[in-house]
Amino acid sequence: MEANSFKIRPPEKIFELGKTLLAELKGANIPASEVTALEQSLDKFMRDWKNTYVRFGDSDRGELSYRDLLIGFQEEIVAKVDKKLPESSAGRKAIAEISAMFPIPKTPKSKPINLRLLARLKLGVKTQLHWNARYRTTQHFTENSQQDLLLEDKGILEFFRSPTTPEEVWQKLSLLPSSLDTEKPKPQNSEEFARVLQKAIALKQLEEALSLPEFERPIFIVSAPRAGSTLLFETLSQFPNLWGLGTESHDIIEAIPELHPATRNYSSNRLTADNASPDIGEKLREGFTRQLRDRSQSAYLNVPPGQRPETIRFLEKTPRNALRVSFLKAVFPDALFIFLYREPKGNISSIMEGWRSRRFMAYPSLPNWPHRDWNFLLIPEWQSLKESSLAEIAAHQWKAANTYILEDLKAIPASDWCSLNYRDLIGDPKESITKIGKFTKLSWDEKIEGIVSQSLPVSRMSFSQPSPDKWRKNEREILKVLPIVEPIVNLIESQNLC
Repeated sequence: MEANSFKIRPPEKIFELGKTLLAELKGANIPASEVTALEQSLDKFMRDWKNTYVRFGDSDRGELSYRDLLIGFQEEIVAKVDKKLPESSAGRKAIAEISAMFPIPKTPKSKPINLRLLARLKLGVKTQLHWNARYRTTQHFTENSQQDLLLEDKGILEFFRSPTTPEEVWQKLSLLPSSLDTEKPKPQNSEEFARVLQKAIALKQLEEALSLPEFERPIFIVSAPRAGSTLLFETLSQFPNLWGLGTESHDIIEAIPELHPATRNYSSNRLTADNASPDIGEKLREGFTRQLRDRSQSAYLNVPPGQRPETIRFLEKTPRNALRVSFLKAVFPDALFIFLYREPKGNISSIMEGWRSRRFMAYPSLPNWPHRDWNFLLIPEWQSLKESSLAEIAAHQWKAANTYILEDLKAIPASDWCSLNYRDLIGDPKESITKIGKFTKLSWDEKIEGIVSQSLPVSRMSFSQPSPDKWRKNEREILKVLPIVEPIVNLIESQNLC
């Protein structure tokens, strides 16, 4: 397994390469004002590099700082000159040498959303409209009701300020003049009217006023990030009569202001039973219900209201919930928990690779964090990690996740939780899933039998095929941080196995 090798160049070399690049920019067909701006950006990059080198040298502790500088170099300089320099020129070679120190994934760019196009795209999956269900305008519609797009159909949506059925509104519209306002004539038929409401649903201006199902013995997979929870979730989600979200619940949970870490000055993602008021529990169940999918990915809301199951079995996995077990147990008193454990070497290595990939940004521009972004769960006392190496950060995330899971689980009845080793899930999926099926009392069928009777497919979140030696890519850094996690390893290995 080839190890990571970050070839950090000293400031002298960076200045040499920077001067080469600047000389070529000055000789290129680029407006003088642009060259001046690029020169200022390049000068700042070189000065910041020198200061960072004085502080860290080529130590592992400087990885995130150097990463941030190279991301800035790509965004502020390379992106602006890349198409203006000849192939094989000295300037391009200088850029390549600077960029080759270690690979930097591009920052995902947020693009302006064309709301009309978004609505059409979402309507392509046939947003369901139930004529006899009650709908209401959302806070999004209320707060943005002056936008031009909304003015077109605002007259119709005003009928839904209080929960009302489309059938009732259509009957009212048929008695009104041909135009609801000076901009937009009223729909000419029920199909056109339905499309207006479907667009409003797609744009989250209109939502169904739900009767929530009972969540009976919901199942929560809790683990450190990158411990295999996606693989386990994808496998269990194929059980019949089981509903899930199809994704993680970050947005649902943290859309409730009281549950967002910003409310607690970004102290952490930690939530306890004290955070679980009846109102918050109701909001959380509603948020889950609106996103429910069965194993065929059919939406719960697409089922006509009178035909929806009143009681559901629910499956959820979100790594940040490692810090929220007691909170979830307070909201769902009969909840079951599956504690998925992965040994620290492989898990820490995968967390490190996740940070490097920039696919798992949890909080861009986290206040008082010296780097561009924070990835994965926000652990208590994260502020102490400002000058830590990436391996140290990953080790502390692994330790905090598993420590809090174990602490919270020990406070609930042993019959409500069990633990599973990732190694066993990979090595003998049929035995592992059979044990979980018995623990959760899920119904077995031919589909789940076929899935677990062979090697499990690679999870959609994996970087590569599972291998016991993948961690050796980061072996040097990981061996340094194992003492951080050793105190709790023995406590976890034999806990309440499934």
